[in-house]
Amino acid sequence: MNAHPAADVAVVGTGVVGLAVAHQLLRRGHAVTIIGPRPGAGARGQASAAAGAMLSPFSEVDAAQPESRVAMDVEQRLRALARYPAWLEELATATGIPVPLTAGTWVVATEAERDSVAAITRAAHDAGHTAEITAGTDIDGLRPEVPPAIGLWLPGEPSLDITRLITTLSTAVARHRRVRWHAVDAVEVTTGTTPTRIRCTDGSTVECARTVLAAGTGIPSLLGARAAELGVPPVLAGRGVSLLLRAPVAVPHAVRTPNLAFACGTHLVPRHDGDLYLGATNRLTIAPADNPAATLDEIAVLIDDGTRRLEQRLRAAPLHRVQVGHRPYTLDHLPLVGPARDSNLLVATATYRCGVLLAPLLADLIADAIDDPAALDLHPYRTTRPITVPPLAELVDTEAARGLAQHLLGPTIPVDAAAHRQLTALLAHALPALVTRVGDPVGETLARLFAQAPVLEAVPALLPLVERLESPCRHRNPPSIPRPRSCTPRPPSGTAPAAPSDSTIGSTLSATTRSTASLSPPPSNRTPA
Repeated sequence: MNAHPAADVAVVGTGVVGLAVAHQLLRRGHAVTIIGPRPGAGARGQASAAAGAMLSPFSEVDAAQPESRVAMDVEQRLRALARYPAWLEELATATGIPVPLTAGTWVVATEAERDSVAAITRAAHDAGHTAEITAGTDIDGLRPEVPPAIGLWLPGEPSLDITRLITTLSTAVARHRRVRWHAVDAVEVTTGTTPTRIRCTDGSTVECARTVLAAGTGIPSLLGARAAELGVPPVLAGRGVSLLLRAPVAVPHAVRTPNLAFACGTHLVPRHDGDLYLGATNRLTIAPADNPAATLDEIAVLIDDGTRRLEQRLRAAPLHRVQVGHRPYTLDHLPLVGPARDSNLLVATATYRCGVLLAPLLADLIADAIDDPAALDLHPYRTTRPITVPPLAELVDTEAARGLAQHLLGPTIPVDAAAHRQLTALLAHALPALVTRVGDPVGETLARLFAQAPVLEAVPALLPLVERLESPCRHRNPPSIPRPRSCTPRPPSGTAPAAPSDSTIGSTLSATTRSTASLSPPPSNRTPA
């Protein structure tokens, strides 16, 4: 086994957060070894590669979030956004590759989404930023199949071309005299020794004084069972699919819907080369694939949502590329930044849909923590913060019911807002009873589902699970056709069908779910950000 010379700091992960961390550490005088494939060279499934790159301090606000949580989220996002002008100038100076920002974002909403628009507007105004509500007609000349009832203009929310940013970041890092880039994947991190050892796919070992894990949804497999001992919380995965299109119409600003049904909104983002980015799905995923491929359902959802909500002429757009990425997130949906219980191991991940926006802030925080291990002791993103898993009854409360109603009715159907309220009220009564049916295969299976992924993003998986439990042969065996011997037999009268195994639950989590915005938990169902 080959061992490389010990490095000052090793950064595992070459997405936007990992590269930003490496860049900042180099600027502060550290010698850095980067471990991970170079951009565009095998980084499939990486969230950054499939991101829309909207820098959204406000439009990610959800109407159901407590005011204190909104204030904290917005404060940190604005800190990150304030770093962008100087950060991009540093990168352009180092590489000669400018990364321009496209100013402004439109949020388009249906009548049923007025609460979301109000929450976004309130968050912007409370932070002293402009948010202008208009009629939903003639927004950037777009022609959706279902015209929006409301438009919200956020001039302080820019977007950028993620491919240009990653290229500039990787170039700046690779040119530095104190960097070494080991362009293979890490497979295991061994802590508690001096130096820390990182085993790689080519059989080599990298040794370092300190290690920063910025590998997103790959972190659980790097640490294995040691994650709990180190105080690193579970990292879930939200699977997102996005499309790059040859633009059939000029789109001068990012355009998006509010967050819907457990996921980010559908969005169009212009690219510098004339392409249009259409994103994204978000589906909870227990075990992200190393080489993920989009399903026809995911692509169909994007096309349907994009043409209905944003621009019907997209149906005629040439498809340039299909992208799949896994957004990392935690049970409390806050990033993980800073030292684990072993102060030589630091974590920078779980940015969910805001990874591009938060990258320069996380880089600053990691560099601060390496210079002073106590620097993040009170920060809300600190790795070792307590994370409370909500009781099942709280998880399936009114907010879960509201999201499931959106999921069932669909955001584009012109349903009266009263229909959403009525269905939400019905589900709010039904869901707690459904998931606490002791001794019943449906209730027990759903309880096991939430034990694996106690997050709202798991709620859409209730639908296919219940269907499979109640009718195990329905789709394979229409009543008019004799049931084949291979079909699961119906149990004798009075006998409950066997509950699905954990592997069945895992596959169901990745099954079809509606999405104007969905992710994957451990991933959910919309495009990675």
